[in-house]
Amino acid sequence: MKRFFAVCAMLALLVPALALAAGKITEAKLGKTVVDRKVADESSVFAPGERAYLWMKVDDAAGETLTVTWEINGQTYPAELKIGGSPWRTWASKSLHIAGEWTVTVTDAAGAKLHESKLTVK
Repeated sequence: MKRFFAVCAMLALLVPALALAAGKITEAKLGKTVVDRKVADESSVFAPGERAYLWMKVDDAAGETLTVTWEINGQTYPAELKIGGSPWRTWASKSLHIAGEWTVTVTDAAGAKLHESKLTVK
């Protein structure tokens, strides 16, 4: 009986940890370039052919891999980012050759959405 309660106690401690997303994005900005590890020319409107950057500050995700997915008209362009510490500043970029409304989504390895931004190419 003691063993049963010990197993239940261990499971009670483990389940909440499994339900949590791997890290959190405490700051995110779209821009046209990154200078000295900070976003520059912050914007959510881009011209066709311009490169967009999603800059982020990530906490509590050391050793994790995040996926940044750029999406327009059902087409997706994923990129993986390895998080080396906490806090960690990182960014992903994409050349935007399709005009319209884009969505940029950041997910953890389990697929949990950590952040979403919108941008326009016109």
